[in-house]
Amino acid sequence: MRFELFQEPIVPASAAGFTTEELRRYLGVGKNSVALIAQRVGIENLHGIYPECIVWRQLFGLGAADEIALAALREPLADINWVSKATGVPQSTIRDHFRSGRWQYDRGVQLGDEDGAKPPRLRRWLPALIRNRTLGSPLPAFTRVASLTVTPGDPGEGPAFPPENADDPSSADVFTALFPDPTAISR
Repeated sequence: MRFELFQEPIVPASAAGFTTEELRRYLGVGKNSVALIAQRVGIENLHGIYPECIVWRQLFGLGAADEIALAALREPLADINWVSKATGVPQSTIRDHFRSGRWQYDRGVQLGDEDGAKPPRLRRWLPALIRNRTLGSPLPAFTRVASLTVTPGDPGEGPAFPPENADDPSSADVFTALFPDPTAISR
């Protein structure tokens, strides 16, 4: 397989976001890993669609400020093989530099489960950030977006809404809340 320094962006078929297959290709993982990774990092699956902005927010804390940044974020994530070829650094040296804290490129994002006995080998990088260091190409105009924290043990739960209080008479009837005094309403 030939090495490509630039890859075609994955443009979702739906404006709503990535399908599971598109997200699988974007992350560069197997089809059975997508749901586990999405759950682990807090990427919401909304009726079979993973919104792009949520994927980028949760993985990198980034958003696109313009079309160039959008294309850079849509480019499939790079694995260690790609990073090794792009930088000229052997994979074993990359792993060693990560362990010792001497890695001088972008740290990427760890998609694998870090609770296992062996260190995970599912780190992925934004190719634009690696190209920036190796080639000196300008960085796209990314915007910083705060990632949402994921609470372990609460998989699949959506946003927490305050519970409705059935004992509260004001929540029983909308019209009572709008018109508290029925005599004040003119006919």
